[in-house]
Amino acid sequence: MFEFSKHQTNQLKARGISISDARAMIANINQRSAYCQIHRPAALGDGITEFSDRDLKHYVNFYDDSIVNRRVIRFIPASGMATRMFDFLFPLVVEDKQGFKTALDAHQDNPKLKRFIDGVQHFPFYEMVKEHIENEHSHPIDETEFLQAFVAYVVKHYANKPKAFVPFHKYNKILKTAIEEQLNYAIQFSLANDRLAHHFTVTPGYENAFDQHIQKTRLELERAHDCKVDVYYSVQEASTDSLVMDSEGRLLTDEKGQLVFRAAGHGSLIQNLNRIEADIVFINNIDNVAPQAQHEESGMCKRALAGFLLDMQQQIFRLLNTIDDDGVLDEAIHFLDQQFHFHIHEEDKELRKQRVIELLDRPLRVCGMVPNSGEPGGGPFWVKDQMGVHLQIVEKAQVDLGDSSQAAYFQEGTHFNPVELVCSLMNHKGEKYDLTQYIDPSTYFAVSKTMNGKPVKAMEHPGLWNGAMAFWNTHFVSIPPSMFTPVKEVNDLLRKTHQNQN
Repeated sequence: MFEFSKHQTNQLKARGISISDARAMIANINQRSAYCQIHRPAALGDGITEFSDRDLKHYVNFYDDSIVNRRVIRFIPASGMATRMFDFLFPLVVEDKQGFKTALDAHQDNPKLKRFIDGVQHFPFYEMVKEHIENEHSHPIDETEFLQAFVAYVVKHYANKPKAFVPFHKYNKILKTAIEEQLNYAIQFSLANDRLAHHFTVTPGYENAFDQHIQKTRLELERAHDCKVDVYYSVQEASTDSLVMDSEGRLLTDEKGQLVFRAAGHGSLIQNLNRIEADIVFINNIDNVAPQAQHEESGMCKRALAGFLLDMQQQIFRLLNTIDDDGVLDEAIHFLDQQFHFHIHEEDKELRKQRVIELLDRPLRVCGMVPNSGEPGGGPFWVKDQMGVHLQIVEKAQVDLGDSSQAAYFQEGTHFNPVELVCSLMNHKGEKYDLTQYIDPSTYFAVSKTMNGKPVKAMEHPGLWNGAMAFWNTHFVSIPPSMFTPVKEVNDLLRKTHQNQN
């Protein structure tokens, strides 16, 4: 059994990590990640619902009629820095023109760099940066000098800030950053009872910077829509961070002898989500937002997803509240079979009732899925685990690709997860679920990284929309591909979906 020194024990205690949890963490790091068991891909008509035009209108109206006096909020992980968006430009940040030419020649075969240079005039921030460069130089500069200055400005002003602060779109001469665009987008679907509420998870120490950054947009929205814009922030809890071990299996310490930790993935944010008090929570990534011309159409689709969720919730609550009435238990068994494909086998009536309540009384989510176009990431599958065969979002890292049948199932997936979730966190008694009770802890990830150029090992908690929500009741709904407009690197802003601006 691993023994910690008194100094290390005190350090763990200060972070809120128990000795037993620390030992479990070490065991996880030293083991191979557990793979999930795919039963089959989800597909249209087999785990993925497709709305007709009539369905779309019905669920939009159902949502609009149902949110009176309900608390609606958006939960957006936004702690990521923009570094990776611009990392291929870092070798070009040099002092002199000749050094810049040398760097350009050395990286001329990099397709990302070529695309950046070819499309430089189409970035939303091009005109603003160009004006800044011209003001900084008292004499005309050539194309190479301009490109050098442009790259230097972009890296300096955007790469070391949160991705939320990067300008994504331009309307005439007005730039909109990712977070400003997200606030504008929310008007289309999460404005409820004259309130627009957001919860962003941010890097520690950035709360004030976020507040200052959105102040203008917040005031504009409040005036234009006669509403209150509430914005809340939280940081990833220190107690969820992972210990780090070297390649020899020793705990990593710094020059002062302090244990080294690293953030243990977005699955840690289930703790942040668990503290939210709301009836309906929309979840999506900070970098997935289209220009304003598309907001109304995409917003309608998100309202339909929420309407579908509320309709499903209403049915579940009725069954739970009337479970002892004549015929309701049989109706609930049929409902579980039809909606979530859970089959009740208990012969004793009381045991059947207990099993039905256990399966119905869970957090509920509806997840939008787009047709798979080859983007990296996870998708919707039927998986087999302790709950039986049920729907789950599966990431590539969770699949044993060395198993030919599992690899084939993953390749046959027809849809992709763009992180468009609508969630219900309250039970039929109006009480909030403890979301930590619905995590599958076996779905953690053992990861290999580098620190200071040396290989290290750590762990990541079950993914936020994978293992952290493993035992939620889940529905998948097909949504238009236009709702998936991620910006993982700066060149993604050159895609057509981000170029149809005024």
